[in-house]
Amino acid sequence: MMVFKPIGDHEQPDHLHLQPCLRKQTRGQLSNSHNMHLSQKSMGSLAVIAVLLCIAIMGANGQQKKSECCKEVSTEKITVPITGFQLQRKNPPCVKAVIFFTNEGPKCSHWRENWVQDKILELRKLQSAEKGQKKDSSMAAP
Repeated sequence: MMVFKPIGDHEQPDHLHLQPCLRKQTRGQLSNSHNMHLSQKSMGSLAVIAVLLCIAIMGANGQQKKSECCKEVSTEKITVPITGFQLQRKNPPCVKAVIFFTNEGPKCSHWRENWVQDKILELRKLQSAEKGQKKDSSMAAP
């Protein structure tokens, strides 16, 4: 710790000559401050290593995550009831497809099939009709 004090009382405050008063440190005090400095460096290094390790683990988990998309499509017409659909863009390994949701699970269909396009139109009409009914019922007086 450095403390500055004026050399003489007779000088003007504008021209203060400052002299550092250094506290003498013993050899033991120097080694303690040196050790403290090293331990602070070590703690900083450990913190950086911990952060990098967390990032690496999170990245590995993301890579192991199962990709849920259509990698192949079918042209066969779906005969079980369809409860919804989702359009999937091509993003390898995923292919461009229409995913129909059924009670048996999702089914990947080729987007160019006529029956697929007809089913999408049918489902969109049903969806807009349901939205219209919800608006009407919410606007009606109780």
